[in-house]
Amino acid sequence: MNALYEHTKQYLNHLKELPSLASMTYKEAREMRANLPKREVQLADVAKIEDRSITMRDGEKIGMRIYTPHGKGPFNIILYYHGGGWVLNDLDTCHESCSRLAFSTGHIVVSVEYRLAPEHPFPIPVNDAFDSYLWAVQHAESLNGNPQKISVAGDSAGGNLAIAVCQLAVQYGELPPIQSQILLYPVTDLSFHSNSYKLFEKGFGLDKDVMKWFSRHYISSIHDAQNPLAAPLRLKEFSNFPPTLIMAAEYDVLRDEALLFGEKLSEMGTPTKSIVMEGIVHSYFTQNHVFHEEIESTIQHIEAFLNDL
Repeated sequence: MNALYEHTKQYLNHLKELPSLASMTYKEAREMRANLPKREVQLADVAKIEDRSITMRDGEKIGMRIYTPHGKGPFNIILYYHGGGWVLNDLDTCHESCSRLAFSTGHIVVSVEYRLAPEHPFPIPVNDAFDSYLWAVQHAESLNGNPQKISVAGDSAGGNLAIAVCQLAVQYGELPPIQSQILLYPVTDLSFHSNSYKLFEKGFGLDKDVMKWFSRHYISSIHDAQNPLAAPLRLKEFSNFPPTLIMAAEYDVLRDEALLFGEKLSEMGTPTKSIVMEGIVHSYFTQNHVFHEEIESTIQHIEAFLNDL
């Protein structure tokens, strides 16, 4: 393994000053996050940013934020799901990164504010993620987007939801094929037994007991933990996925399960590229004040991946 970068160490030292999520209720965790000092957001130069709400299958509404790049269009689309263990975070968490993603790739980025557990446990976030994809297909042209060129993406729990959307799209049928999936340190299993869980169990930003805390809020049973829509490594068949880019963090409990998911896809013939970002930890893609260069590098990898499709 490589040495932790100095700015990674500083970031981890800051996290050590905060109480562990595993010692809190979900409401306390949300309140703590809400009360953290607000940092200046430096948005990339895009043509338009628009907030909307859309209706889900149960009649409830969720929010989405649409980033349109400069240019004539129609644009390809990236549907983005934020991380936060299905329990925390919102559209603001990935606001800066999504603007940079739209600017650099020339894609419309649609960031989705799916409902959170435990008030809305599995499979509600999955349903919200898929319903937002259906909405994007149906409304792409009104956004000056191409419904035939939609990729799904997300970080951590959001990457997990992106994988679930790909599974459901195949089952649903009669939809344009999803162009690609872009998975940033995704959750792909809920067994907590990989080697990276042993190596980075505590002190690297996402502790094992915190992942278990997230899981307890999201799923209700062992049966859920084995459902491929929650734990895609439980799939028996890894075909029918679109071309895939996986970005893992070197010092992350989720590293090995993300890479194993990529290996499973490759074995079934899915064009898959897996990259380990050295010297950094989980959640880096939305920590713009710390990992600016790594985020830019990640977006460059995403841009190259999309250009090769």
